Amino acid sequence: MLFRCACFLLPGLLAILLPALRPAFAQEAPDANREYVLETNILGYWGVGGDIDGVRNPVLRAEKGETVRIVIVNIEPLVHDLALETLQIKTKEILDIGEQTDLTFTAAEDDIYYCTIPGHRAAGMEGRFEIIREAGVAAGPAPEATGEGGNTTRVPSLSELPPAENIPLPALELPPGTGFQTTGSLTSTELTDLLDHPNEHIRARAVQLLAEDGNAPEHVLNAFARIAREDTSALVRTYLAETLRRIAPERRWDVLEGLHSHAEDAANYALAILVWYATEAAVPTDMDRALALALVSEWPNVLSFTVQRIAAEGSQEALRILSGRLPEANAEARKTILYGINRITKPD
Repeated sequence: MLFRCACFLLPGLLAILLPALRPAFAQEAPDANREYVLETNILGYWGVGGDIDGVRNPVLRAEKGETVRIVIVNIEPLVHDLALETLQIKTKEILDIGEQTDLTFTAAEDDIYYCTIPGHRAAGMEGRFEIIREAGVAAGPAPEATGEGGNTTRVPSLSELPPAENIPLPALELPPGTGFQTTGSLTSTELTDLLDHPNEHIRARAVQLLAEDGNAPEHVLNAFARIAREDTSALVRTYLAETLRRIAPERRWDVLEGLHSHAEDAANYALAILVWYATEAAVPTDMDRALALALVSEWPNVLSFTVQRIAAEGSQEALRILSGRLPEANAEARKTILYGINRITKPD
């Protein structure tokens, strides 16, 4: 009788005990109360969807005790990850374009998320995670981590940037019989006409050949300035930025201003770095024009980099130019400019 009762009770006991025992053997990833998706490149983490869509290094928010999942998706062929500074947890590293990974955690306190790959945090891959102080308040629009909204200003270091020679250029797919295979087979006039060709690869190659020796005549520079403003192809602008580095720095300004006018290129790693290197060499030739351009640029870190380059001159002229732009700068820009002024007046 006792045996029969035990057999009768055993299924019921197992039904009660097994759910409690199961976590000891296998932990499933908990469902998240909030999920954020971020695309990664060297300039930062870029929000995807909702209020953070398109925002660089958005502030991520959750209520205390909520389960949060952060998904990162790589958009360039460089290694990235995401770590939380206080929690001391991180994702695996991802390399390939489109590769993704994530981490899930319980929101307990404010934190900083960043990329642990050497140099990437200083280049701008850093943002904030915040606990929502008032229960029930949804995560609102997220300001940039280096912009307004109470975030700490970080001045990225120019020394952290990779050499321009290490920036891969997209491959050009040129149709046969176009005359591009042999240098000098097309005249300057013919190449200039090709800047309006419907094929972006042909336009990019024409840019290369027009300034191959660095001695671009004035009409070519005028054409470059026009396509810098008007060409819809990021491929063409990438080749233009790379080609611009072969032209005398003091002759680059009109083209640079056109290139900096494309806010959408800020997320294009190769293009953004090449444009900066073309800009950096030009800064000493007209520091006031450089600072004016940086103040209106929508590209992350351009102002920080420009101020550092001006401050590196260490001259009274550099100090005058930085000080002269303070009245027109917003609060965040003033912090950056003051950083440069301090670099000159207090070099130690």
